[in-house]
Amino acid sequence: MAEEEKGRYEVVITSTAELHFYELVEYLYEHMAPARAEEVATLLSEAAFSLDYLYYRGNREEKLAGRKNDYRYILFNRTARATVKIIYYVDTQTKMVFVTDFFPPRKILKN
Repeated sequence: MAEEEKGRYEVVITSTAELHFYELVEYLYEHMAPARAEEVATLLSEAAFSLDYLYYRGNREEKLAGRKNDYRYILFNRTARATVKIIYYVDTQTKMVFVTDFFPPRKILKN
């Protein structure tokens, strides 16, 4: 039985990831209609919390290879031009998934 089939893990959004999430949400509200921004923000949050099950489905984050944790990512496609990388690692000891960043494409937040 695969590790992910042994039950759901708790998803924790780190404080840094939470900050980056809200920066993205602010960007959405500045560049989209409020209803669409709310919808995208909700879908982005749901994508992160979907890591409670099948948490190893993400690809390894090569730029973070060699660190203590095995960082992975899933992609959230807001539009064809703007994809957000949700970076996380899995702690099998505590049965927790730690989302450590919401990383936008080359930097939509630059202004």
